[in-house]
Amino acid sequence: MNGIRPTVGIEFDDKYTNAKNKLLDFIKALDELDDIQKAKLAQEFITSYSMAISFEQFVSYMKNGGIK
Repeated sequence: MNGIRPTVGIEFDDKYTNAKNKLLDFIKALDELDDIQKAKLAQEFITSYSMAISFEQFVSYMKNGGIK
């Protein structure tokens, strides 16, 4: 092709563009980390994700009146 690609309206949305740019910045930042830093970041992510899942399960449990 000649470099022109079809676009959908979302490509012109500022939120989409900002999110895409932040994601690219995040990926570039990850590439700059050494192995120890990558391992530490992965551990922090796993811990945070586990806490979020536990909290979500707790909220779901309480919304159900504490009944499983």
